[in-house]
Amino acid sequence: MAGKSDSLLYALRRARLTGSGKTITNNKKSAELFVRVLRDLGYGVQKWTNLTNRHVADAVQYWQDQDLSPGTIKNYVAGVRSVCRAYGNDTIHQDNGAFGMERRVYVSNRDKSLARDVYAQAVATLRASTAEDRQRMALMLEFQRTFGMRVEESMKFNPIRDDEGERVHIHRGTKGGRPRWCPLLTDEQRDLLERARNSGFYSSPSATIIPKNHSERTWRNTVYGLAHDLGLTKAQSGATMHGLRHAYAHERYEGLTGFKPPVLFAVKDDYIAHAQAAAGDMWRERDQLARAVIREELGHSPDRADIDGQYLGSVVR
Repeated sequence: MAGKSDSLLYALRRARLTGSGKTITNNKKSAELFVRVLRDLGYGVQKWTNLTNRHVADAVQYWQDQDLSPGTIKNYVAGVRSVCRAYGNDTIHQDNGAFGMERRVYVSNRDKSLARDVYAQAVATLRASTAEDRQRMALMLEFQRTFGMRVEESMKFNPIRDDEGERVHIHRGTKGGRPRWCPLLTDEQRDLLERARNSGFYSSPSATIIPKNHSERTWRNTVYGLAHDLGLTKAQSGATMHGLRHAYAHERYEGLTGFKPPVLFAVKDDYIAHAQAAAGDMWRERDQLARAVIREELGHSPDRADIDGQYLGSVVR
């Protein structure tokens, strides 16, 4: 956690930015949030001149894991760029797409899911290792893919405490402290919970997967570092760990509707033809019902149709 004596925050307060008073204030607030995220991720960089695109990319992924809107993240990164420029650091990408952000804030049909083969290879690589950290990381990735958890939630989930038989209770590390439940529907889910309980990583119903020799901050940094090494980045795989939540949403949508979500179709008319072939005139009703269910299972507010649009795509013609 960044404190009052943090060198980046000290330099931020002294930075001479350009623009209107409101713009300067907003950019400094955004840059301060960025510094606090960096510290939470375990980065100890002390000078704005030493900040790199890797730092920004990891912060962006962290914000995406919190389901912040692309517009909000874009504003945060703009603030970071402005402070870096004030100290002569012009190396931060100007193109938001380089950090896996949409160019527009609005719903778009771009698939952001992590491909199953990439996910399977990452889990297999981690499981093959004898290092305990990698075994823990494998379970975290499986929680994210199988139950639609955020990274933070997968860190703090406990399969002893949170398995309620027909559903799992996701309540630690959730956005805004909002609890939710995910139904247990498949053998894959039940097998994962059983393996997690037998892993030896959960010494009690209150334990987390975070090793005892790590703080939350250092473990989070380890997790993001391993994700980068495994190629779970926008640059290497076309998606980040957050793409596992997208993959869960896609699979759940198809299970609820009988057809694939619109985000997987380049042309909306192709999606509509696909949906009508599966459900006839009921396709719109099924689509809306599935969105409401998935919104709840992912921990989104009932009125945030724009968020499930980011996961499932738009069907507006």
